[in-house]
Amino acid sequence: MIATIFDIDGTLVDSFGFDDAYYISAIREVLGEVHIHDNWSKYVNVTDTGSLRQIMEENNIQEKGQINEVRTKFGELIRGYLQNGGKCCPIEGATHLINKLLAAGGYKVGFATGGWRHTATMKLQHAGFNLKNTVLTSSDDSDKRVEIMEKCLFALGNNFQRVVYIGDAQWDIEATEKIGWHFIGVGSRLKGKCEFWVEDFSNYNTFMKMLHV
Repeated sequence: MIATIFDIDGTLVDSFGFDDAYYISAIREVLGEVHIHDNWSKYVNVTDTGSLRQIMEENNIQEKGQINEVRTKFGELIRGYLQNGGKCCPIEGATHLINKLLAAGGYKVGFATGGWRHTATMKLQHAGFNLKNTVLTSSDDSDKRVEIMEKCLFALGNNFQRVVYIGDAQWDIEATEKIGWHFIGVGSRLKGKCEFWVEDFSNYNTFMKMLHV
């Protein structure tokens, strides 16, 4: 049995055009014109809760419920975007791959995202993913990406011969290395930066070979 655990944004869905912008909008609606780094890698924990907590610390704002306020506002913005015809397309081949893994036997499918659960679910459903018999852990479960991933694996069960994480960013590589899982990189940001890499999921057979290497 192989545990296949996927990041979501940039890995399974193309959300770069709107996700960060609405996250920043939600933060500024609640916290005002705070300073936010223009590179997410400057945050220790690149997750919705982790980054927000650091933004508040760096802007000398005490937590008095604002994290939940930002989470709620962000959900409203994403929901409105999707309901008003906003695009949130699956990465090529991704929905087919998830369906095949779920049907094949021998695989468990999980999603471990640095985003919050409500918006992650909205994006996956909008993009046409089958979420039945899957597990989703998120920034609601921890500030730290490694802990989110570990909780996903725990929820999937045990006795796995292999655990493979699939992501699109440098912090995905670093988190995977910390816990000793296998890794497959996806998309242009990781080209040439990891041993196993695919542009997208259009070549099902190539991806499946990598799962077993």
